[in-house]
Amino acid sequence: MKKLILFTSIFLILLSVFFSSHSKSMENTFDKKISPYNPYMAFSWGECPEQFSTADERNQCSFAKVPLDWEDPSLGEIEVLISKYPAQNHSVKGQLWLLNGGPGDSALSFTDSFELDFAQYTKEYDIYVIEHRGVGWSTNLNCDQSLDIHTCFDDLYKTWGEGLYKFNTTNAAQDLSYAIAKSKAINWYPSYVYGVSYGTLWAQRFSQVAPQGAQALILDSVLPPSGFGLDLWDENANMIFKLVTEHCDTDSLCATKFIYPTEASIRHTVQAFFKGEHCPSVNISKEGLQTLTMIGTQIGWEAILMPFFHRLQRCNNSDIHSLNHAVVALSQLLDIDLSQSSQVTNSHLISSPQSNIAPDIKKPPYSQELFYLIANNEISEIKKTPEERNTFCETAISCSTKSRRELEVQTYQVWGNKYTDQYLYKDMFHYMPTLAMNGLLDPQTPHFHSARLKGAFSNINQRYVEVPYTRHAVLFSSNCSKDIMFSFISDIWSEPNTTCLKDIPSLNFDLDDSTSLLIFNTLDEYGQ
Repeated sequence: MKKLILFTSIFLILLSVFFSSHSKSMENTFDKKISPYNPYMAFSWGECPEQFSTADERNQCSFAKVPLDWEDPSLGEIEVLISKYPAQNHSVKGQLWLLNGGPGDSALSFTDSFELDFAQYTKEYDIYVIEHRGVGWSTNLNCDQSLDIHTCFDDLYKTWGEGLYKFNTTNAAQDLSYAIAKSKAINWYPSYVYGVSYGTLWAQRFSQVAPQGAQALILDSVLPPSGFGLDLWDENANMIFKLVTEHCDTDSLCATKFIYPTEASIRHTVQAFFKGEHCPSVNISKEGLQTLTMIGTQIGWEAILMPFFHRLQRCNNSDIHSLNHAVVALSQLLDIDLSQSSQVTNSHLISSPQSNIAPDIKKPPYSQELFYLIANNEISEIKKTPEERNTFCETAISCSTKSRRELEVQTYQVWGNKYTDQYLYKDMFHYMPTLAMNGLLDPQTPHFHSARLKGAFSNINQRYVEVPYTRHAVLFSSNCSKDIMFSFISDIWSEPNTTCLKDIPSLNFDLDDSTSLLIFNTLDEYGQ
């Protein structure tokens, strides 16, 4: 079973990068190599900023000059950071380009993953990461965190004018196309583009602006270009939680703790608790319980959630004691007071696993402003009214807080409807060989949209794989996913080997003793 400390560290890192107002400044002095805007001139490689350096210091960096607006280069240039981790062998088979998610997450989260998640490639493939325009060490969009969203937007617009809207996915896709071409100025190697989360939208847009720009695409946790929106977050999370309860229904331990079907049993208990008619001595608010379910579903805490709901359902004196202990323990772990309501929970829609490198306050590894810009203009096709979302959350087991939903409305009013282009909210048809992978328990980019994705595939070498018992960013949570991706890249013209899918362990609803003691103050998380 996955350990609690792993999930906690991932989530706390997500929190720290979403509002990184307490970052410790780090001095980074390095010989900044700037490559001129010229696709026929090779990159000028030099040392990387301290944040971007791999543990073995093998990677190299360059700042590529690119147009602010690829359709009108006369508007000026910005810089995009490119990092290269050279293949360890002299015989290079190709290059692997990595695109991070967010939108707004820095590519630096990849630099400590080369010998872990990408170990199969380090010997015979050059590994490249590109920092999305507007983020971190590329020309970035960041406001003083003390500014409200209106003032932040006004300040950025004063600086960039209409150029602010050029920090979009289409221009970022052009950046990638240019960088790949420039990387081949001296040596030509086949290119493979891997995108995770929002990075899959970036990769799909790349396939539109550069139909022959790479040999293949790998899409991990696919963000659909159409038929999707941030306002579906609560509904998606509840649907994934329902799938978790269906796994509980077939588990030898969990199924004995609830009346079948588990989801309906929990829903009945939760509705009574929300009305104050059941177990009022448990010190968790309605929004606190919904937030806990939201987070637990996202990061795989089913071995905590199911004992919590079982004890809440039974509600004897021992249960009340253990539940109140759990509320305090989980509040401390998540840095959220679950006993209170209307807190802004700092989880955003489509983030990917983050680096554990301390952020530099001068170059923060996350741009909330880029998230606002792209999310509210390119990931908001499906909109729900505030009334619709509030009504849904009245009875939902899992939901974002009211203050979170109100903030999303405000940010859309400030940042939304600012730009459009020919690719927005359209299915992306392309011919590049493609491997798309999605976890069946992913609430951020759920597999429910796979039919639309597969319907846009126009090549027999475009394949979709669903990974059981797995959540967001499957490559980082499943060795099987790594093997499938490597099999695909090794021979993009054949079916990837997916036999390992049958060996992925199912969900474990049995908490280990030490975690049970930490959370529920007892070795028996379900109680007698």
